[in-house]
Amino acid sequence: MLLHSGMPTPLENGQLEDLAHNASVFVLDENLRAGVQLNTTQDPGSTKSSLHSTNLESLRKRHAFLNEYDDSTLASISLDTLLKLESTSIKLKSLEKTRALEEKLAANRDALVSTEILVKEGKDNRLTSLHLGRFLPGMGCSAAKMWEEGRKHLGNSGHAAICTYDMKSVGLAGYVTPQGWGALHDPGTSNISLKMFSINNCGRKAINKGDTEDYLAEVAEIGEFKVALRVLREALAFVHPWNKSVSALEGFMYQTNYCAKDLEGIEKQAIILTQFVDYILRENSNRWRGLESFVGIVELKGAWDSFFGARPQSLLSKSRGFQPGPRQAAGQQASQGQGVAPRAAVGGNFNNTSNSSGKVHPSLFYEDICVMWNVGKCVKAPGNCYTKNGKPLRHICNFRPDYSRPMPPCGANHASYYFH
Repeated sequence: MLLHSGMPTPLENGQLEDLAHNASVFVLDENLRAGVQLNTTQDPGSTKSSLHSTNLESLRKRHAFLNEYDDSTLASISLDTLLKLESTSIKLKSLEKTRALEEKLAANRDALVSTEILVKEGKDNRLTSLHLGRFLPGMGCSAAKMWEEGRKHLGNSGHAAICTYDMKSVGLAGYVTPQGWGALHDPGTSNISLKMFSINNCGRKAINKGDTEDYLAEVAEIGEFKVALRVLREALAFVHPWNKSVSALEGFMYQTNYCAKDLEGIEKQAIILTQFVDYILRENSNRWRGLESFVGIVELKGAWDSFFGARPQSLLSKSRGFQPGPRQAAGQQASQGQGVAPRAAVGGNFNNTSNSSGKVHPSLFYEDICVMWNVGKCVKAPGNCYTKNGKPLRHICNFRPDYSRPMPPCGANHASYYFH
């Protein structure tokens, strides 16, 4: 029998069943997205189950985790349970990937001991021709070992200083003085200060060629201090990428919020922090020359407590629960019951004036201590320092917490200017 033109073609055998199957899968997917629950209980007058076997086959093709369950289990569960099973499966796969990555990292670490990279000879001028050895993978050992290995290769001389590092790429062009670049290339130099990395000092000129720090302006603001410390870290990363001494120092400052708790209510906070950074930089240079590791972040806490506790400003922290150290406590005990003595002149030498009793306490006279050494300007070796009259001078600290009261000086083997 011929069909009229425009009439639909009759369905062939099996096509109706395929359309019904596809429609049921489509409805099931829409129900899954809408969160509609399946009927887990069958209609007493019906012989159909919740999920047809053909539906389960299609679902298994789309969701591989369903292959872990048999047909009877899947036909009896609700959509909520199905969604939870899918979510759990995704989390388990993510956890397996994480564990696999951790195992891979651990395996790679163990393989480093038996894996060596052959570095071939070649030319390198640090500018236009760079050796492939500069692009080796990063060191996985401790920072202290990097420091010690660097000490073996560089010695006390360091590298020839240059200033063409691309600080512009990190947004810090023009922040480092020529003296700063010169100091960074020699880890053993004690002629280094954070002031060399402040943009306010880049346009200043030295009055005398021999002066290194006297002409530099102080770092007066906390914001300027933070930027200068970052400049120092980034510049050192260009010069000696293996040297993490400044990174440890910056990490300590960040963890303590730049010692805000101790410096609360105290003026010139940035200057105090700069002096502490300078002290640590010079201590690291001493350790470099002494074949010791740099001051780590664990030691920095004790170094700050000693540094700040010996300063007169630390006495202002008593109202906030600050406990004076042994040196301050001894000085306070020595000053109890004694009259006020004349104030000291700069450097620890006192005017030869009398107090109310007509006598001056003996501890006020530091005639045998070198004042120039305590301000960092005496170049004579210990034991060879004398006055113009030939009197020997000792290289010990002449600092006192309170110059208005008679008490002995610090007497430690460090300069007052650097430590206090």
